[in-house]
Amino acid sequence: MQNERSSKFLYLAPRLLLVLAALLAAASSPLHGAEPRGGPPDKPPAAPPVAHLTVQLDWKPSAQFAGILVAIQKGYYQREHLDVTVRAADTAMAPFEQIASSTDIIGVSEAEPIIAERAKGIDIRAFATMMQATPFSLFTLKESGLTTFTSLRGKKIGLYGDGRRAIEELLRFNHMTEKDVTLVEIPFSLDALIKGEVDAMQGYTVDEAVRLNMAHHAINIIPMSENGYVSYAEVLFTSPAAIALDPSRLVRFLSATRLGWAWAAAHQDETAKMIIARYMPDGSLEEQRLSLAQTIPLINAETKDSRYGEMREDTWDRCISVFLRDKTLATPLTQKDLVDYSVLKSLDASK
Repeated sequence: MQNERSSKFLYLAPRLLLVLAALLAAASSPLHGAEPRGGPPDKPPAAPPVAHLTVQLDWKPSAQFAGILVAIQKGYYQREHLDVTVRAADTAMAPFEQIASSTDIIGVSEAEPIIAERAKGIDIRAFATMMQATPFSLFTLKESGLTTFTSLRGKKIGLYGDGRRAIEELLRFNHMTEKDVTLVEIPFSLDALIKGEVDAMQGYTVDEAVRLNMAHHAINIIPMSENGYVSYAEVLFTSPAAIALDPSRLVRFLSATRLGWAWAAAHQDETAKMIIARYMPDGSLEEQRLSLAQTIPLINAETKDSRYGEMREDTWDRCISVFLRDKTLATPLTQKDLVDYSVLKSLDASK
């Protein structure tokens, strides 16, 4: 009998377990037709549609734009649902007009041309900067012993066509006038300095200084940013319509670009190799390495942290004041006419 009851229990046990499981499931489930407590489960937010953006460079793809190039290659833009392409500078183009009439192009330029074009009525807005200090400098040969701007008193300074306003600022800052130096217009070449035709020449630390060093010409660098010339370099700008249409695109673009710059700064050798392999197959790897090393300190020269792209109102005021003082603007500008901080503010608020 005991064995018989045991066998029946073993036979019924699985069925009892199934019944109990069904009762528990029914007790824990909502009534038919009723919502679960607390409402339906939250659905994950829908991914934004892929946005297509073109970045119009003011030079060829190189180490100066490493943050953008890395963000493309590492898939940082793709993660932000962006399809980003870069376009090299083309002298046949009118990029400012084209960008002003578009909603999907981001331009890259120095601060001065942006100010000048905006004063002509070209409706563009700066919304971030890649370099928080300009690489614009003066170079002298190391053997000359000319290491400060005041040491150039009575000397010849070689300038390209776009350097005069900067030199005027340096003269004013150092309590000098044009009578204290001789300004010489030179072609876009290093020869005038190397051959001794001028005592100093203008150039970029990320370009000319690199090439001079590579050619084994030891030089002194006199940064214009330390001598009264204040300007942002490789400023990102677009049309007001592009910002109004979908500012989140630009926020996501900046977020990914910051990651690109952070990776480039931490992996400079790999970044230089990628730029040569992907964008400059006929270029010099050593030049890109040296150029990137000169560029990295400029991208956070003001903030000294990872908030790449940040701009300051007082810096822009000083940029604009040079034009207003010299009365070279077609129409007077205020910062409101030129700069839109909303993208940066949205990005910083999300952190």
